[in-house]
Amino acid sequence: MLRGLYTASSGMITQTKIMDVLANNLANVNTVGYKKDVVVTSSFPNFEVTRYGGDNIPPNGKIGRMDYGVLIDTFYTNFEEGVLYQTKGKLDFAIDGNGFFVVDTPNGQRYTRDGCFTLSRDGYLVTQEGYIVEGENGPIQLSQGDISVDETGNIINNDQLVDRLRIVDFSNYDGLRKEGNNLFFIDNSANVQVIPATGKIKQGFLEQSNVNSVKEMVNMISVMRNYESNQKVVIAFDETLGKAVNEVGKV
Repeated sequence: MLRGLYTASSGMITQTKIMDVLANNLANVNTVGYKKDVVVTSSFPNFEVTRYGGDNIPPNGKIGRMDYGVLIDTFYTNFEEGVLYQTKGKLDFAIDGNGFFVVDTPNGQRYTRDGCFTLSRDGYLVTQEGYIVEGENGPIQLSQGDISVDETGNIINNDQLVDRLRIVDFSNYDGLRKEGNNLFFIDNSANVQVIPATGKIKQGFLEQSNVNSVKEMVNMISVMRNYESNQKVVIAFDETLGKAVNEVGKV
């Protein structure tokens, strides 16, 4: 009986964690360049069930395998490209294809698909959080006036070539980890190499989040139903245990 209670409880815990991930995805449905998270579940290790007594028992007594429930195996980020939409902003950039912008933060180099940039007081190209956007020659400093960027990332400021946006890609996206503020960093324990990006820069465009709000809502409904089903099982076991203690014990 307790085994069934533990199994149903593990299902409730798992569904709660999945709901947290789905809610975070929905909260970032309008975040530029956001990549949704996906939960992977697995069952507890199986164990052999042995039957003692009765008819038609196998020679070794084993009648099958059983597990104790479900758990969160891992999380991974879906790096599918979002839809590009036009803003006509001269400091808005999107990468059409593979690649990441490189930015400098107090914690070191970080990578992002969010190309919604602005200029600092000193004229440096920075993210909305104030992190410097890297060019091939370092920080990119611009002056007011005409700013244009071609598909390869070359920045022309008032008819002068200033620098080129530094765009990189990775040999293995599984080694990228989210840090917050739409930034990624490389997990040092993963075998990840920085490689040239193949994507093209589009000025005056931004990349939408790759979260499909309708699908996420459908998934949330499914998670709620699974949670409620497990909850009913827990309640049923609790009532049965109550009767076993309070009524059977009196006999």
